[in-house]
Amino acid sequence: MILMPAEIHVYGKPGCSTCDEALELLDDTSARFSFTVVRHNILGDQALFEKYRYLVPVVVIGGIERLRLRFDPQELEAALLTSQVPRRE
Repeated sequence: MILMPAEIHVYGKPGCSTCDEALELLDDTSARFSFTVVRHNILGDQALFEKYRYLVPVVVIGGIERLRLRFDPQELEAALLTSQVPRRE
């Protein structure tokens, strides 16, 4: 059985160092888990800006907000496992 990669949505904005750190953590973790990252710039959407302006980055997996602001590799891995993101073999 072939598992499709999960889609992870990251809401952030340009010039956000915490957002950059989150994307680096996801990149580092992508060797162990099968997912693709979809980036959303909250500055391009007024509703997203109002919702997330003080919370970025926000990581949404399977339609559920799993992480926000600063998080570490262990928290990311726990969110991936909870969301049943497939592991790479």
